[in-house]
Amino acid sequence: MEYWKRKNAKLAHRWDVLDYEVEEERPRPQYTALCSDFAKNPVTGALEPHFPERLRMARIIAGLICILLMMVLVIVFIVAVIIYRLLIMVPLFKNELLRPNAGIYANMSAAMVNLVLIMCLGKVYEKLAYKMTQWGKYVNHSLGELEMHRTQSNFENQLIFKVFLFQFVNFYASIFYVAFFKGRFIGYPGNYIYFFGLRNEDCNNGGCLIELAQQLLVIMVGKQIINNCQEILIPKMRTWWHTYTKDLNKQSTGSTSSVQTECMFVEDYKLIPYEGLFDEYLEMVLQFGFVTIFVAAFPLAPFFALLNNWIEIRLDANKLVRETRRPLAERAQNIGVWFRILEVLVRIAVISNAESGTDNLQKLSGPTADCNAA
Repeated sequence: MEYWKRKNAKLAHRWDVLDYEVEEERPRPQYTALCSDFAKNPVTGALEPHFPERLRMARIIAGLICILLMMVLVIVFIVAVIIYRLLIMVPLFKNELLRPNAGIYANMSAAMVNLVLIMCLGKVYEKLAYKMTQWGKYVNHSLGELEMHRTQSNFENQLIFKVFLFQFVNFYASIFYVAFFKGRFIGYPGNYIYFFGLRNEDCNNGGCLIELAQQLLVIMVGKQIINNCQEILIPKMRTWWHTYTKDLNKQSTGSTSSVQTECMFVEDYKLIPYEGLFDEYLEMVLQFGFVTIFVAAFPLAPFFALLNNWIEIRLDANKLVRETRRPLAERAQNIGVWFRILEVLVRIAVISNAESGTDNLQKLSGPTADCNAA
């Protein structure tokens, strides 16, 4: 992180953007077009579009309430996965062939179900968060934008905060449950705690470390595989649909001379629009969380992250060069709120690894210590 701070400051100084967002960033066109009030700028004295801060805060609070409701939905799905795991254990233990590895089969199948739910909820919420942050794109402009952010930086920071906060809970909640809560509320013989008529699940004698590693393997690697498949298939499908709806193939079947004289911007139009770096940043930050927060439980996480990044570089290069239009360069002072998110993840990682490592070492060394004491 400190290395990136120095690198960021060096690049910002070289490109002369150290004070860009403070001094030079213009209001968003959507904000200017949809604001009905004007106020005098205290610096220049000129009238500028203005939206009351009190109304904006009320709308932001409404968006946060929506985030909390979605988080509650995530918790409900986690509870459903726990119940599924408890129910699937019964027939697995009754089968003599599957009984020795019944716990592994139940945990892996539950992790796969959880991964599917995570990916579906993530896609749904990303669309919802964008609509909450920029409502005017989807409804009549008389309703205006829901939160009415003045600059593009403020708009992106709010969108990033909403999406990442939900995705953090979405991806990591089940893992935190296994790491810190599973097996702690089971009761004792004669007074076990039951959950929807089922006895609360417990870890094995060595703790939940193996199950935590299995959960991380399925969610982290499964997410990488799904994302890479999407990187390959979705641009090709969108390109085909764009070509089909615009009849671009028919337009290119004219005379040879006319085809040869097509300008570069015509060829560029045949490609799909570039959608920005938001999804790329989100994917890398979530991967950074997997690598740092739970590395004590899953030491292979950095290897899978390195392998995924190597594949991701080639897929992104192919997408940028062959599938999408040329991106428009935009000035920015830094990577914005993403850096603060990374700092928070680093602090969580220190606490998580210290706690999970100490707890699992105590469970693993407990029987040995008791025998030595005896």
